[in-house]
Amino acid sequence: MSRKSARLQSKLKEEEESDIIQKIKRKRKADEAFGDDSNMNRRSKNFRIETQWIPISENSSINTCTLVPSEPLSPESDIKSPETVVLSSQFRFRNICTKVCRLSPLPVFSWADSQEVWTQMLRKESQYIRKSNVFNRHPTLQPRMRSILLDWIIEVCEVYRLHRETFYLCVDFIDRFLSTTENVMKHQLQLVGITALFIAAKLEEIYPPKLAEFAYVTDGACSENEILEQELVILKALNWDLAPMTITAWLNVYLQVANIDHIVEAEHGFVFPQYSSHAFVQIARLTDLCILDIGCMEHTYSQLAAAALYHLTSREMVLSVTGFEWEDLEPCVEWMAPFARTHMDEGSVEVKFFQSINAEDSHNIQIHAVDLNMLERAQELQEEIQTLLRARSPDPHAQIITQLTPPHSGNKKSNTSKVSNTSFSSSELDSFDKETSEGVDMP
Repeated sequence: MSRKSARLQSKLKEEEESDIIQKIKRKRKADEAFGDDSNMNRRSKNFRIETQWIPISENSSINTCTLVPSEPLSPESDIKSPETVVLSSQFRFRNICTKVCRLSPLPVFSWADSQEVWTQMLRKESQYIRKSNVFNRHPTLQPRMRSILLDWIIEVCEVYRLHRETFYLCVDFIDRFLSTTENVMKHQLQLVGITALFIAAKLEEIYPPKLAEFAYVTDGACSENEILEQELVILKALNWDLAPMTITAWLNVYLQVANIDHIVEAEHGFVFPQYSSHAFVQIARLTDLCILDIGCMEHTYSQLAAAALYHLTSREMVLSVTGFEWEDLEPCVEWMAPFARTHMDEGSVEVKFFQSINAEDSHNIQIHAVDLNMLERAQELQEEIQTLLRARSPDPHAQIITQLTPPHSGNKKSNTSKVSNTSFSSSELDSFDKETSEGVDMP
């Protein structure tokens, strides 16, 4: 064999080996790229877009699609032939159609979009949730304990000239705290109440009472350090959501809209109160009475304010200034009827003026115009109405319940055992009983 032929054979062999090496490298790169795609699929294919049917509305704020968890797709399933693609396998439709939002009764503003303001008010109400079955989470607490606590807080508010908004913020904090926690003991309830009032006063009042004054009104039951520690517990439980639309806030809006024709300065007149302070105080006393009953938690704040306005005005007025339909408001109106009757039997209450408070702001100060006796009379009337309704019901089970209903407390020979089970009567709450029975004194 000549040298030339040997060199040619050697060159051909080297070229073949080089081709094999290149093929191996290309295959390794392809495998690496395939592995990267698989990893990317595992990372990015864990969610998919879910299309949702929603009512068509120009002002709807509901997103039309959301990301929902899904199983990661295999590389082979990413590419499908046209004949294997099925539309129903690509999307899942879930009906989340909600009721059309209440129509806005607000007038046109020059300083803001009235529709946007109304939407924000409704969104706030849906964001701040209270649970009507709250006491299922706290076996040692009973509804009457809440009533006694709120009645005592109203008295504290009047002594320190705190605003109605402060009181209703406090009530909201208490109810939402109990709705998100479990097993709050009854000896802790006063600490929760005074701490909620402490937080509300710092938010609403220009000159809130000092921490020492809040500790003082508990007569030594709650120390300053305990209030500060409980403040952090409540704020965390509420997720720092501290700006609800309270009953007072809704009532102010309704009365402003009701008197819109009497507002002289249309541009800025809606910002300042343009309604009768006497009418406001009458309606506010009815809401004060209703808020003491645990049944109020079955209705929203806007419904409670609208129902109170209904019982002291008219149906046409309420529907025009609240944006409610009657079927949405009727259950709350019926529930509030015994409280409105008790309120009317007590007569009207006059606006109370305070020496250190501007006369124009006096109606906004929380006064102690209701008590537990009024609440008990309203609850007894409510029981009578429910008993009559059950007696007229065609349901035989409801009629049996009516026959087994015990007599009212006023007709019983002795109701001592009932009172001891539903009031703050334990030795742990002696200081609380003393404050609620003797009243609150200024330091």
